[in-house]
Amino acid sequence: MNRLGVEPSGTGFLDWTIDGVALHSLVPAEQRTTLFLDDERWREAAVGTLCRLLGRLPGDFDDGRVALLVCPLCGDLGCGGYSVEAVFGDDVVEWRAFGWQTGYEPFDDPEEYRFTGARFERKAYETLLADLLSNYRA
Repeated sequence: MNRLGVEPSGTGFLDWTIDGVALHSLVPAEQRTTLFLDDERWREAAVGTLCRLLGRLPGDFDDGRVALLVCPLCGDLGCGGYSVEAVFGDDVVEWRAFGWQTGYEPFDDPEEYRFTGARFERKAYETLLADLLSNYRA
């Protein structure tokens, strides 16, 4: 099992970590999570992202994928985003087919910046995301 976490970046947002490695450090792009620190303009986007990653809302894209990293200026998926397919099992949540998704086009599985996937223990995953969600809704 992998371990999902978050850590503050040096530029004012929380970054996803997988087994302690920051996702943003693996993807050489300007995109960021919607989990900005001390920026009220991003609060609604953060809540939406967390709800999508918890399976409470449909994905950002028509194919159900969820954007993990978005444009730090506007958050518009038209600028492109680093997305993932979130799959829920009884005891496991899998992030599959990480990859760059340009605009609102269907995911075409490019090789660049792609990871095969990560598996998280569902209870720990849901606890982390629910705690973050509570913080952004407060």
